[in-house]
Amino acid sequence: MILILKTGTTYKSIKSQYGDFEDWIIGKMSLKEGEYLIHKTENFQTLPPNNNYTGIVITGSHSMVTDIEPLENRMCSWLVNAHDNGIPILGICYGHQLLSFIFGGTVSYNGMGIVIGSENTLLTAEGKKDKLLGELPSNFKVYKAHKQSVYHLPKSAEILSVNESGVIDAFRFNESTWGVQFHPEFDQNITKAYINELPEELASEGRDVLKLSNEVVDVAYGSKLLKRFKQITENA
Repeated sequence: MILILKTGTTYKSIKSQYGDFEDWIIGKMSLKEGEYLIHKTENFQTLPPNNNYTGIVITGSHSMVTDIEPLENRMCSWLVNAHDNGIPILGICYGHQLLSFIFGGTVSYNGMGIVIGSENTLLTAEGKKDKLLGELPSNFKVYKAHKQSVYHLPKSAEILSVNESGVIDAFRFNESTWGVQFHPEFDQNITKAYINELPEELASEGRDVLKLSNEVVDVAYGSKLLKRFKQITENA
């Protein structure tokens, strides 16, 4: 059974039309009822029920990782223990930043402001060999919506992909814990809906909201990545 740690929820308008983070993950991963458990962990204190989880997916959130104290909450300690026990873990966006944070990495606000829309990510040499990302093209489009990024990782981590400015898009700790800054669970409509939720904030940064929305392309690799993670959990 795959555990989905729900660390936040999307905007009400998006949820009413498209569902929430966990719904998109379940759909893109083609999970059936009984193959997953959703545990809401926004306060980072309530632990999931004991179970023999084959894998863990940490969702996105509108919260900021830098607002929590990882050493003072039960959920982060539980994740470290799961990692130490070799359970495959995939952190998405906020989950990506959270994993970096609790293992000693540095997360901070993006100097360029909100990163949103579809953009290229480039696999590193290690990424091309990685069992999760290695089946993807060396340069492919991803969906993004975040205000913070991982800027430094501990030496134990391998950087798997970066954006065109060199900012970390994906990493791996040991052999079975991954973080991806992008949203493999998003689709074109959801990404555009995120842009349309932030017109004033984006305009204040000098961004053209209509242009951003029109530049969002159809991205085909999210489902492939999430289904590959499911395969990894089945073979762990």
